[in-house]
Amino acid sequence: MHPILSWLPVTLSTVGTTLALVAFAYQVHRARFNQSVDLLFRLENDFFGPAKRVQRAKACRDLQGGNALETEPILDFFETMALLLRRKALDPEMVWHTFYYWIEGYYAAASPHIQERQKMDPLVWKDLPQLVTFLHAFNAKQHGKPTHPLSPEEIQAFLVEEQTEATI
Repeated sequence: MHPILSWLPVTLSTVGTTLALVAFAYQVHRARFNQSVDLLFRLENDFFGPAKRVQRAKACRDLQGGNALETEPILDFFETMALLLRRKALDPEMVWHTFYYWIEGYYAAASPHIQERQKMDPLVWKDLPQLVTFLHAFNAKQHGKPTHPLSPEEIQAFLVEEQTEATI
């Protein structure tokens, strides 16, 4: 038997195994992506659903009055999202595209409350600041210019708009 012919079955087997592994890795990647999309849709349905809309309207009224107690469930929601993003269960671009406006607005409006709570418990909403920093950087990259912190006027405009939209 010719020496090349003796290596042909090994070579073909290696190529076949490599292709199978590449196809398997691609399928795993697609499955994770599909799960991420499904999870994002569930989060979106929750956030824009009737119960959370009522909570968002209460949170905005409280924040406009200088209180943030009703905002805590909203911050908890975003904290969970931050954890899921950190654990790579969510796609960063999809989170930015779907939730950036609300994360930025609530975080800016509730920052004094967040800082006070973190003085008592540093682990409360521990992933949220990193999420906001990441989303600001991602937003700046998308727009090709730096993202500025919301001004007090922009925060108030956000709260008024959000309270109106949440109660519709």
